Parts: sequence; structure tokens; C-alpha cells
Amino acid sequence: MCAKYQRRCAVLLQIREEALQEWIVAETYSDVCPAWGKLGGRVTLHRYGRDHFAELARRGWRVAV
Repeated sequence: MCAKYQRRCAVLLQIREEALQEWIVAETYSDVCPAWGKLGGRVTLHRYGRDHFAELARRGWRVAV
């Protein structure tokens, strides 16, 4: 897990580079949306660790639509 809000974390830069490679091959908006969501999930996982998601599940957190 990296320090919160550290902008030059090597792992975060790698995650962003992998997301960019996915976006390059995406042909439609439908292909881009999952890549964008995966990027957000991977960044959150890296910054806050697996316990963050477990805590959200325990509290019954829901996404507002």
C-alpha cells in the first residue's frame, strides 16, 4: 500500500500505464468504460489496501445511481 496521495509512486505510474495500453486498443465507448472502472478500483486497492473494500462490504455501502 502506498502513502496516500503520493503522486510519483512507481506502482501507481505502472497502473496508469497499463490502463493507457487498454484504452489504446479500445474501439468503442463500451470498451473504455470497463477499463476506466478497473483503473479506479486498482488505484483504490493500491492506496487503501484490501481492508478498505472489506470495510465497505461490511457496512453495506451502495453506489448511488
